[in-house]
Amino acid sequence: MEFLGANQIISVLETIYSPTASNEERLESQKFLDQVKLQDESPFWGFQLAMNNPHNYIVIHYGLGLLGNSLKKDWDKYDQVKRVTLRNWIKDLCFKVTAEYPRYIKEKLALLWVEVAKRTWGELLRGGDEQITETVMETSWCNMDHDLSDLWSMSEASRELSLIIFRILFEDVFLLEDMVMLKRMTILQPLCVMLVSPIDVFAKKYKFTEKWMLFKWGQTGWFQLWVKELNEALNGSNSEYVIRLLETLKTCLNWPLSDVIIDSDILSSLFGCFMSGIPKAQSMALDSMHILLTRPYNNEEHNLHVINKVFDNMDILSTVYDSLQFDPNEGIDEDKYPIIKKFVDMISCLYVCILKVKNDNGQINKYLRLVLKATAHPSLIVSGLTLDLWCSCLRNDDVLPMLTDFVIPQLLNFSADALVYYEQIDNHVSKLFSDVDFQSKTEFQTFCSTYRKRIRDIIRLISCVKLDFTYTWLTSRLNDYFSSIYGQQVLSSTFLDRKSEPYLSALSQFMIIECFINGCIRWKIWYPNGSDYDEKLNEILYKLELLSNQLIALNIREPLLLKKEIQNFALFLTMLKDNVLFTLLEKIITTATMDYPGLNLEERNDESDAVRDLRYACGIELNRMALLMPESLKEIFPDIENVVAKILPNLSYHEKISFKSFLLTIILKSSLDHKEERFAAIVDPELSAWSDKDTVVGLTDLPWFMERLGIVQIAEYFQNRGIDESRDLLSIDIDEEGKKLKSELTKRWQTLFPVRATRMFIHYSMQSVKKDEDLKILQKMWRPRIVPILPYIMRLLYQLQSYHDPENWKQLPSIVQSFVKYSTIERFWEAGASNKSKDEFIDEHMKAMQTLRDFADSVGHIVRYTREYTLLVLGAISSLGNVFYEVEEAPQLLLDSIAIYKPDTGMISPGVSTHGWKHIMNIAVRPILKNCPEECAPKFMAAFLPKLFETLDLLLCQKWEPYMVDNDVMQAARDDEEMTEEILEENLLRQFTTVVVLILIDSFGQHGHSSKTKPNPHQLLLRNIVFNDINILAPFLTLLNHLIGFKDTKCSFNAILILKSCLSEVLIKDPNVDHFFTVEVMQTLIKRFLVDNGQKDAFYELLYVFTTLFLTLCKEYKSTRDFLYNVSRGYDIDALYNNLKEVDDYKAQRLLMYDFFDWIRTVNGKNDVNDDESLALHEKKRLERRDAVLKRAAERLVKKNKPNADVLDDPSTEDGAIGTLFENT
Repeated sequence: MEFLGANQIISVLETIYSPTASNEERLESQKFLDQVKLQDESPFWGFQLAMNNPHNYIVIHYGLGLLGNSLKKDWDKYDQVKRVTLRNWIKDLCFKVTAEYPRYIKEKLALLWVEVAKRTWGELLRGGDEQITETVMETSWCNMDHDLSDLWSMSEASRELSLIIFRILFEDVFLLEDMVMLKRMTILQPLCVMLVSPIDVFAKKYKFTEKWMLFKWGQTGWFQLWVKELNEALNGSNSEYVIRLLETLKTCLNWPLSDVIIDSDILSSLFGCFMSGIPKAQSMALDSMHILLTRPYNNEEHNLHVINKVFDNMDILSTVYDSLQFDPNEGIDEDKYPIIKKFVDMISCLYVCILKVKNDNGQINKYLRLVLKATAHPSLIVSGLTLDLWCSCLRNDDVLPMLTDFVIPQLLNFSADALVYYEQIDNHVSKLFSDVDFQSKTEFQTFCSTYRKRIRDIIRLISCVKLDFTYTWLTSRLNDYFSSIYGQQVLSSTFLDRKSEPYLSALSQFMIIECFINGCIRWKIWYPNGSDYDEKLNEILYKLELLSNQLIALNIREPLLLKKEIQNFALFLTMLKDNVLFTLLEKIITTATMDYPGLNLEERNDESDAVRDLRYACGIELNRMALLMPESLKEIFPDIENVVAKILPNLSYHEKISFKSFLLTIILKSSLDHKEERFAAIVDPELSAWSDKDTVVGLTDLPWFMERLGIVQIAEYFQNRGIDESRDLLSIDIDEEGKKLKSELTKRWQTLFPVRATRMFIHYSMQSVKKDEDLKILQKMWRPRIVPILPYIMRLLYQLQSYHDPENWKQLPSIVQSFVKYSTIERFWEAGASNKSKDEFIDEHMKAMQTLRDFADSVGHIVRYTREYTLLVLGAISSLGNVFYEVEEAPQLLLDSIAIYKPDTGMISPGVSTHGWKHIMNIAVRPILKNCPEECAPKFMAAFLPKLFETLDLLLCQKWEPYMVDNDVMQAARDDEEMTEEILEENLLRQFTTVVVLILIDSFGQHGHSSKTKPNPHQLLLRNIVFNDINILAPFLTLLNHLIGFKDTKCSFNAILILKSCLSEVLIKDPNVDHFFTVEVMQTLIKRFLVDNGQKDAFYELLYVFTTLFLTLCKEYKSTRDFLYNVSRGYDIDALYNNLKEVDDYKAQRLLMYDFFDWIRTVNGKNDVNDDESLALHEKKRLERRDAVLKRAAERLVKKNKPNADVLDDPSTEDGAIGTLFENT
């Protein structure tokens, strides 16, 4: 490069970083720099720039960037001479490092060194017995270990650089697993092991040839040297050097031979780090110890050595924990608090080792005391980290004796005191920590809920294993509480503030009682083989009956506390049964009809809501009682009938249905005579409403339906008040006339359509049906009632869907159109997406209730409520077996009701939200597909599935379309409100997509033949139907292919697993299907890889499916080879196919496919920097991506051994559960 050229680059860089340069000057300068990197001489220029400007770090960084760009972009094009030259330039620059070099320059140098090593180091080990020449040794970088040794010895700066090189090398080889490394993994990983190990240790474990020794410099390993240096640095209080050594050591703890770990005694060094008082060193030492405790050991003695070493130093750990404490009232210590969390996370994983400890010096006792201290920490996150430990110990009979007399009493007292609603208590000390740990109130509330669940588990488990002790403790605690000021206030109050101390403390007592009863229930399972079982059971039943009588005598009136008490009474019944049946039945019925003078239950306020909530809970518990002990209730059925008949006139419609369901359940589940007559007497009056004249007329067309909803009356009221479509309903208060109309409509809406009664009656009918004879009896009773009303149910669903389509409003007056539009807006709050807090959202909703918008909100609510219950009705009907599926028109009726196609466009009628579609699929379609009887499946599925798959595909493709473009070209949201809507919509779309994937998993399974989980009989049936009918298979594969392609990693991964399980049954049976796999599915898999190959498991599964398709289709069709040749822009497909056929094991095939996919990335420009993107920005993004992947990999290393969660677990799908800190054990 000419000197003038170098100066020109430097001048351009100065322009870019000059604060006085204009945007145009910077843009022109950037274009020049982008052109420089495209030149063949760019690596040489980069070397010269980095070498000759020792104090200009901007220039050095740019020069290194040119080297890195050519290395990644052109390495495969270079001959051996150019490769060695490039490597030597990088080495020379590394050896030129000085103490003044900033950290980011050293990181960049180390990264370049590693990028070369990943491509060349150990390459001669791939070959056979060919002669080893100097040239071969040079190109394989045989002396890299020697070079690193020289770098280590040269200076402090070069020593630091060598540590960074090792760290990045180990990260890339063992954690990141990028494409370059994956192709050479079988060489790089053993070479790394050899580097850190003494040669004699390596020789004991590995069989290797003399060629391997060419890559080893000296007999000792680097690991031992680093540990020795760490000890010296600790003794010399050289904190910076300690941190640098730990950074590298931490990356090589999970994979070296365990002899290396034990011989170096690194555990003692880590304890030294704990005691050093260096926060960052303590943090990394905790991570390191966590890895050592959870890593695999081939030698069990080594594993025991590590475990006992840790437990022998429990005094040190306790001292360290105490030294980390601080007063949160003076502020959260930003150095200590993260270390405390990491410390407790580490010690909490030790319980899995507890049975292996020598325990010759009270080690376990000391350990449990330390954990108890952590459990009592005021931070709920810290305390929560230990709760799984206690639950596991209390479940393990071998560990129970170790929970000495001091552990269980302390733990029980702590748990009882901790079973509170922290989120409701102002100024609680835990709130000081929550401000640091949680980003929103809702996140904190969700965590508190999960925290309480584990606290309840602890009380329940202690109640089980120490029942007599817990009973004595509980009765004493309850006596003390209800004798206290708070307890007396609870007993004398009708309503309490839900955030007040009396209410929250009383609620805590009832939750403790619930845990105790559940502990007694568990005792029956845990202690059945005891010789004194019957005697102990009688004692327990006596104590429980005494406790239930004491609770009844409390005479609590506060609705929400009374609700909790009623729920506890239902639990008592599971143990006591007939002993207290009549007493508790009387209590529940009395409570359900309890009068609250002066309270108008039709109003919407906290007190009315609480009473309605109480009555709803009573209805549920009555029906549960009927399911639990129908024969006992049968004996007093006439008396129950009389009581219910007397109270029915005074109940709301919903309450009446609950009581009728209670009677129906007793009739159906007991041995009462005259079942059909009794059944008809309860069910027929309610179901007759479906064929009622008003209902039939109301379902004929949309205007009649709207009139039945009351929209005409609301429109007349608006006109009387002079309100037109331009007015903001939220700004207009509701007057007395409006309140009266709203009250009338509310009563009408309760009985608008008999969906709730229909659903509840069928639901309770089908509970606990175990015999075919019972099912046949129910079918006989329900069939003549369901079949005639099914068209009306479907028509109702059709009108509910039509209601949301703006095209259907055009004939309505403008004010009515405006009102209906208001009513279709779904206003709901979601954590992490809404820009308001939950409390703010509720406050806004409560204010709206005093305005005219409440009419729109209420109509919208009743429409969505009715639709949801209609869907539940259909799901319930499907549980009746062939009753639904033998109706000839059922598939088409259902499809036409949920997806209304526009005849002119072929598009689905708009208006139904993504949230609405999620409910339709989850509540109705999923159970309908799962419950289909075998004898009905062929005919029903042939009629239902093709249109269902086409509809889902059309919906999802339409909704995903805006998100499938690059993020950079998507239109930016204009304000916070719009951004919130976009985030909400995308989140809802992912939930909807998840439900669709779950439907496919339900129907077809997800695992191949090599998996332990085989398809169940229902899945096998559906697979046989679908895979042998091209009319169903075609839309199924189209939908599955699009699910793989959507930008939702979780759903895409699961769709790939579904596809993987189907391949053997659908390939090479139909040329058209095979063609689809070639031009659509393989193309989608390639695009999926280009979009996201950061998830290791997903990438491996994608690679497996693609390899299977490649080998199967390329064998049969030349067109597949031609297609892939064009897609890959010239890759030698024939050679790849032949090479794949020549290797037997899949691992070898996978290495060959890595090369193909690496080529795909390169020809698609994914390995390049975009022309309009600066090197600095590209480097920043690359480092951010690397750090994110490293963080995930590190978390995998230090995580506790917990059961794998379902990858589709989702808090927003009805039967999903969110993955949290607390996993079930």
